[in-house]
Amino acid sequence: MNPFSYKTHAVKVVFGKRTLEALQDNLPEGRALKLGVIASKRNADLVTEIAKMDVVEAVFHFDRITQHVPRTLVEEAKGFFVDKKPDILFCLGGGSAIGLGKALVLEIDTELWAAPSTYSGSEMTNIYGISDEGVKTVKRDDRVHPKLVIFDPYLSLGMPLKLAIPSAFNAMAHLVEAVYSPESNPITENLTQLGLSKLFSGLKELKKKGILTPEINQELLFGAYVGGKVLCEVSMGLHHKAAHVLGGNFGLEHSHIHTLLLPYVLEYQWEYLDDLQQNLYSEAFGFGHPPSIIRDLQENLGVAYDLRGLGLKQEDMTKAVDYLMAMSYPNPAPMNREKLTQMLTKAY
Repeated sequence: MNPFSYKTHAVKVVFGKRTLEALQDNLPEGRALKLGVIASKRNADLVTEIAKMDVVEAVFHFDRITQHVPRTLVEEAKGFFVDKKPDILFCLGGGSAIGLGKALVLEIDTELWAAPSTYSGSEMTNIYGISDEGVKTVKRDDRVHPKLVIFDPYLSLGMPLKLAIPSAFNAMAHLVEAVYSPESNPITENLTQLGLSKLFSGLKELKKKGILTPEINQELLFGAYVGGKVLCEVSMGLHHKAAHVLGGNFGLEHSHIHTLLLPYVLEYQWEYLDDLQQNLYSEAFGFGHPPSIIRDLQENLGVAYDLRGLGLKQEDMTKAVDYLMAMSYPNPAPMNREKLTQMLTKAY
């Protein structure tokens, strides 16, 4: 047997139940609980219902959510929660809400729970990022991994397609990079194949039907869960570093930049991947050149973004390449300034 190591995390995952039912099943009984809730105003009605639960003494709702988790917002939320001493910090929403909760559990003594409303996958990872003065820093810390994750299908089923589609491609990016991660092993390889097949089949069905049906949502939500789980268990390469640079340092929308970069970065890596890695992509995406298949699917689904349209200034491309060249991370293809510039120019 070829030796390998595999690290997993202690987390309880609840699939398919409504949020209130799942909370009722899992909140400890015998004492009145104080819940801190991070959720946008659109989830205010659900937060009100949570506050009515018998075991809940008080709910403290923080509703300011900002992408890339600015340090100033972390400090504001810390000031809101620190004296209230919540027993559990419950994040209800997408990656930005969950990301804020992760930053906070490093600052206040509480346990983190999450119920994702998108396919971001953040709820299944020990990864967090904070933006400060135009630079986003991304780190890993096991303390930020939620202890309970509720996959309530009704939370994601209501997403508009303009949000759901790039969110699903964001989840796909986690799995695409997991294939060539140096920590890849037989367990993550099998999980990756499963997740890619769920996301690809779900997106193809979405292209065919044009609406997010419960069945399609189930495929995408499960694929996103697997993507987040694998993201937590292996390291990421150029795709995620470039997405955090372009998103966090230049203010581009997180899921859109992940979607855009997916075929371009895979093309950058392609000739440095071994046959087994290339075959895994081919099995997941069907016959043809996987980067082209992904881009064609994006075009058919109306998410064929470009860097110019997402708001990157052409003069900032050199600065973005400088950031990428200054970073240290494992990647199958060597970091080459000229080739990175060509990759971003194509994406522009």
